[in-house]
Amino acid sequence: MIAEINGVKLAYSDTGASSSGVTVLLVHGYPLNRSMWDPQLGALRSVARVIAPDLRGFGASEAGPAGPLTVDQHADDLAGLLDVLGAVEPVIYCGLSMGGYVGFAFWRRHRRRVRALVLADTRATNDPPLAVESRVKLAREAEAVGGPQPAIDAMKPKLFSPTLRAGSPVERMTLAMMAGSSARAVADGARGLALRGDSTELLASIDVPTLVIVGEHDQLTPPSDSEAMVARLLNARLERIDQAGHMANLENPDQFNAVLIEFVRRVASTPASVSRDGERR
Repeated sequence: MIAEINGVKLAYSDTGASSSGVTVLLVHGYPLNRSMWDPQLGALRSVARVIAPDLRGFGASEAGPAGPLTVDQHADDLAGLLDVLGAVEPVIYCGLSMGGYVGFAFWRRHRRRVRALVLADTRATNDPPLAVESRVKLAREAEAVGGPQPAIDAMKPKLFSPTLRAGSPVERMTLAMMAGSSARAVADGARGLALRGDSTELLASIDVPTLVIVGEHDQLTPPSDSEAMVARLLNARLERIDQAGHMANLENPDQFNAVLIEFVRRVASTPASVSRDGERR
């Protein structure tokens, strides 16, 4: 399905039990698309309404004006999509990797719309100078070759658990998503990620139930990053996914889904509370 949001056509899936009273918003990583959530869509649709968009520039969504794809822009697009879809009640926001970075921006800019957070294989800190340089270099290389191969080359060695068999369906699916991204999405996305700020101090303001998930072998955002977030969050718990790397939801979907569904059910059974800013959640 397609909706025009902030002047750009965004592709999205909207499925599941809309009568459940709970909406889960699934936000993908870089440089992927909403297909990464396929194992979760089937598991979640019986307990919640599930909305999974392709972020601006990725998947089947339009890129919009040239320039960095910032986390703030993505957050505002998501709020606009929820408006168009009539999702007026606060959602359970679930983001993996870049989706987590966007989640922090979504909290800063649209926190009244958040009932609970799921932060998967992500971190609150921004990029150190060398990582910023690497993202800018990757952007230039993607533009030079006219495709996503530089991102694939840079990310593949650390993307999966060492226990995952080379050439497995999970590896092929993930690399195919990356290969389907345009040079512009890779470049503008990398520049946008390089610009994101540090959200560490923001963590203390997050007063909704929060589930932090990390693959036990995640090399890109290792478990220590998740532990650091949980230590600062007010109402959070950490779940490690066995035999999984950065793509925990794909590498071990059974455990990931079990943890996620239990959290969604627990949130759904708890009346929305009043947060510090006086908003109902």
